[in-house]
Amino acid sequence: MTLGEVRRRLIGADVAEGAGDVVLARRLRDEALRLTAAAESPASQAVSTGAALGGAGHAGAERGGAGAPTGNGRTSALQTSVDRGHRLAKRPALRRDDVRKLTTSRDEGKRVTALAIIQRRPELGSLEVLVAAMTGTKSAFEQHQGLQAALAAVDAGTLDVDELAALKHEVRGQLAAGRIAGAEPSSVAEQILGPDRA
Repeated sequence: MTLGEVRRRLIGADVAEGAGDVVLARRLRDEALRLTAAAESPASQAVSTGAALGGAGHAGAERGGAGAPTGNGRTSALQTSVDRGHRLAKRPALRRDDVRKLTTSRDEGKRVTALAIIQRRPELGSLEVLVAAMTGTKSAFEQHQGLQAALAAVDAGTLDVDELAALKHEVRGQLAAGRIAGAEPSSVAEQILGPDRA
């Protein structure tokens, strides 16, 4: 993988989005994300959980706010939030309430950080958080992180029978409505549904 390949996909996604081809834009961003994830190297740990949580959204500006990064910069900032969340998940003192607070932030970077924490520590999530990450006006990037967090919760068995049924019902509804698009997000959704996809 080269930085040029990632850059070409991100630029192509911006061009496709500008032309109104949302499906192609999502696919190209998903490819760029996969290439980046495959090449990422371990980053250093933050000094303290409190400071790191407080700065979780630093790289990802408030969605729709003035000065929010766009295009390549936005995707890069959100990927930094994912990396930060994965590092924070290693901290044993992290509590479910810490993660819940991040998920209710207006700052997309903080919400993405919370979802990345849940990907590594599914017990820190909840059905409400997982459903919220897949619905509404979330970006494709944030939705994809929410799907990954939901899959982690399913695989870890952290949801009870009723919660699991409710999660799968929501995923089916999102797929049927065309709100989960792109090969990678659709694949993750199908994995969440498991053998009972009907």
